[in-house]
Amino acid sequence: MTRINRRRFLEAAGGAGALAGASWTGALAADGQRPAAASAEIVVIGAGAFGGWTALYLREMGHSVTLVDQYGPGNSRATSGGETRQIRAVYGEREIYTRWVLQAFDRWQAREAEWGKKLFFRTGQLSLAPEWTKELIDTRKVFDRLGVKYDIVRPDDLARQYPQMRTADLKAAMYTPSTGVLKAREGCVAVAQAFEKKGGRFVTARAALGTRAGSTLQDVALSTGQRVSAQTFVFACGPWLPQVFPSVMKNKLETPRRVVFFYGTPPGDERFTYPNFPTWSVDNAYGFPSIEGKGFKVVPTFERLLVDPDTQEHSLTADELRQGREFVTKWFPDLAHQPIVESKVCQREDSVDDHFIVDRHPELANVWMVGGGSGHGYKHGIMLGDYVARRVTGRDRNPELAATFALKSGTF
Repeated sequence: MTRINRRRFLEAAGGAGALAGASWTGALAADGQRPAAASAEIVVIGAGAFGGWTALYLREMGHSVTLVDQYGPGNSRATSGGETRQIRAVYGEREIYTRWVLQAFDRWQAREAEWGKKLFFRTGQLSLAPEWTKELIDTRKVFDRLGVKYDIVRPDDLARQYPQMRTADLKAAMYTPSTGVLKAREGCVAVAQAFEKKGGRFVTARAALGTRAGSTLQDVALSTGQRVSAQTFVFACGPWLPQVFPSVMKNKLETPRRVVFFYGTPPGDERFTYPNFPTWSVDNAYGFPSIEGKGFKVVPTFERLLVDPDTQEHSLTADELRQGREFVTKWFPDLAHQPIVESKVCQREDSVDDHFIVDRHPELANVWMVGGGSGHGYKHGIMLGDYVARRVTGRDRNPELAATFALKSGTF
């Protein structure tokens, strides 16, 4: 067993800083042979928002845990990669997610204090629509039940308060002050750092199903040549779940391409920067103010194109550039001629019902599958990881949550 090389980890983690503590590599031993098979009580595959938090909570519970990721935490291919993600409580009638977000706010702030890192920016959120949609009406009902503060913004006040945005013909506007933005890539790396600092073991490698004994998986085979055995395996590998479990995930999970634009703001103009503008959603899109000079974030929805997370190109197409420019010109005319200062291409991992997936493999009793972030997973990693850790160790038997997160078939 060897320690992970600092430079290699920095490269895998996008240059965000090395992890503390010992980690495994697939290096050859002195006699030229591969290391003997390693073991842990629990192996978690995937160091994104779901897997990283699951591994950390399991380690904090006292379990021996190995965390495996083929590209490293916060990497550019991952759904959890990228600079920022929204943390919002607007979920229509799906109250479980609103409740989790309300708890997540406190947990994120506690972790910031523990790690000495700024990861959460409270921006507030502006939810906009031409008319009051069912989701917004249902959200208000849930907010009222849970005591969540929000404001209804009248159309004439909307134009006065937010002149940066074209608000004509928008009759529905709700402002939620508790909403914010999280640093995604830095957050993934921070979780992995905490995991190793608390005695967890991390390895950068691709993992595949290994030896089976009846309905039990005995180990996973790593691309390093190692095998790692465990009592329990948690596959939280996001958009790679259909590759690892193709028959099980058929008609349950898809990975559509997602494009993110960061537009420059006019020189000396702070109207589009944090904290002078909130996060927003309108016209089947959402975005953030410029945070730490990264640019004004715009995330529109284009046609659904399924991709392979390993091989898809991460450069923008001419059509995507055109559609992005049309959107920002329509809604933020003062940014119409501003350049794209950064862009991000990744993918979502959509479950058939937009609920998360936390379920056992139908044929392998000690294998759990976790995924289906469905465009809203990052903010919930801090909650879902706790749930998964308790679920796979038999400490959570909530039948309602089990049914909500069960594998389901359907039509996309």
